Amino acid sequence: DFMKDSLHYKLRACHTNCQKMIVQDLKKGTDLKPGEPKILEFLAEHEPCEQKEIAHGCDLDSASVTGILRRMEERDLIHREMKDGNRRSLYVSMTALGRSRLQNVEQTFHKIDEMALSGFSDKDRKAFFHMLDLVYNNLKKEDLF
Repeated sequence: DFMKDSLHYKLRACHTNCQKMIVQDLKKGTDLKPGEPKILEFLAEHEPCEQKEIAHGCDLDSASVTGILRRMEERDLIHREMKDGNRRSLYVSMTALGRSRLQNVEQTFHKIDEMALSGFSDKDRKAFFHMLDLVYNNLKKEDLF
């Protein structure tokens, strides 16, 4: 079957299964909604940061990030504050509740990664990640079309 042997099909199928597993696992122990785990993971390394940095770092559009952050703030997972009285740039940080959810997210991501890579030797893992980086960078080129 040509379609099932194509790269785009296999990548999409892997992504879909991975996302499904992450959502199912996080549903068991948290109230996190789609997009929120990725944002918590990004904040862990970059907080406090501006919304546009989150959008860029998570490969999401600004409008999506605005909605997700509003919902996260309403549920006390994050807070936003002005720096130097500049109302146009709000800086986002995690709250204590957000940090505890981040621990759930990290456990889930680790569990799903290990499941996905079971049977891979260390050498295979390294080669696989290298190849994924190549694919990602090849498709990241702006001037493709």
